[in-house]
Amino acid sequence: MRILPTIFLISATLIPALQVSAQPPLPQSPYYHPLDQTTPPGMAGIWAGALGRADCHYFQPVQFRLPRGGDVSVLDPVSRTMQPLPPGAQAGLLVGPVYRIRIANLPDYPGVELYPTLELIDRLHPPAALRTQFPVPVELSEDEIRDAVEDRLVTKIIYLEQPDLALPEAEKDRIREESIPQNRNLMTEADLRGRPILIFRVGGRIPSPQEMADPRMPPPAPLEIIPVPVNPAQARLP
Repeated sequence: MRILPTIFLISATLIPALQVSAQPPLPQSPYYHPLDQTTPPGMAGIWAGALGRADCHYFQPVQFRLPRGGDVSVLDPVSRTMQPLPPGAQAGLLVGPVYRIRIANLPDYPGVELYPTLELIDRLHPPAALRTQFPVPVELSEDEIRDAVEDRLVTKIIYLEQPDLALPEAEKDRIREESIPQNRNLMTEADLRGRPILIFRVGGRIPSPQEMADPRMPPPAPLEIIPVPVNPAQARLP
């Protein structure tokens, strides 16, 4: 099981986490967390909606990153078709519903397709003009892809790191990642480190065509395909 940290600055900019050799010790959680990584997909999203975190008018940008390339598509629950994401593009998703993703054309695994699920349980609150400049990153490493292909379930929780627990060293290529033992509650661990935003699950199971066409899974929810953002500075160049 894995947790991915990010940090959200006062300027509402999502950047890679910070890291040093020693991290401040985490306090023990005084609260009971009824949700964990074994909770059925969709339950955390239902709770997020009940807590008022869902906003049917706000599509949270999410960007997928693969180590050696590949194709990423998102199942549109309304049209029941896979919507491909161009390289660098983003998917605008709502808090609450479970979205199904398809990852295909992996260079090291010809013919292999993965069908992760993604569940937003919270959202970012940047200025409107910066919404697409700082999407929530969903990264898969080569080891995680191999685990999924070999029928091992990989569960990741992405959270916004608490400023007083941030590690004061810039990350290079990837955001910092921690592996958590399976007998510990990932939701508790993420909550101790910050604010959980997203649950990502991927394994080797391939859904049947009947399941993909079943309107009950996932529940109807709109989807926004966001083109590759244009850098404002580059847009002003002749």
